[in-house]
Amino acid sequence: MESNIVEFIGVIFTILFVLGIHELGHLVTGLIQGFRFELFVVGPLGIKREDNRIKVYFNKNLAYYGGVAAVLPVDDNPKNIKKFANVILAGPIASIVLSVSCFLCAYFFDFPGEFFTFMAGFTSFGIFLATTVPSKTGTFFTDRKRYQRLMSNGEERDTEIALLRIIGIYSRDNSYKNVNIEDIDLVIQDTHHQYFGIFCKLSFQHETTGSFDIKTKTEFDELTATMPKSFLKVIAKELDKVCG
Repeated sequence: MESNIVEFIGVIFTILFVLGIHELGHLVTGLIQGFRFELFVVGPLGIKREDNRIKVYFNKNLAYYGGVAAVLPVDDNPKNIKKFANVILAGPIASIVLSVSCFLCAYFFDFPGEFFTFMAGFTSFGIFLATTVPSKTGTFFTDRKRYQRLMSNGEERDTEIALLRIIGIYSRDNSYKNVNIEDIDLVIQDTHHQYFGIFCKLSFQHETTGSFDIKTKTEFDELTATMPKSFLKVIAKELDKVCG
């Protein structure tokens, strides 16, 4: 019984470790390029910038248990587009490097915990595939697709940059009131992100005025019928939290 408990705890920590390495790939790459740290969450561990201070906290948001990292540029340098692309690409690279390293260690060395090393390798390889092979996971683009959109010219690139700014500011403030409304409008114009953009606009309206614009709420309700149920549950919880 004790052995089973130890193995179960080991599996949980292994999964969290693998997720953490993926997110650290994003985070460290951003910091190296001069971006400012805003948020790092894996499972129950949360680290964020609050009032210009770094705060460690217990994460209760289940949507973040799979891992999230946020960095923001400190200026409007045109090179930030390429830097953002590097940040996104770094997650899958970190996952595949970890996977290969785990497989090599487990193959060439005999040591306690070999099972967890193999498991970390397989899990990390799975995350690499999940973030590179498909174009989308649910309603959002994978890291590979986002990288391609950021490196393209025109509206796709501008939308991805706006989306990164929105997510980064919300992750930092746990609020939409400081988000640039122009970024939200840009996201709404992209059919792939329209529903999320309208949700952000509703949240922005409620936090700044205490009410919703009727036209925006109608558009949101009409699109709700076309969205996956799993995504709707997350959005509903977030909207309830915004409305208090």
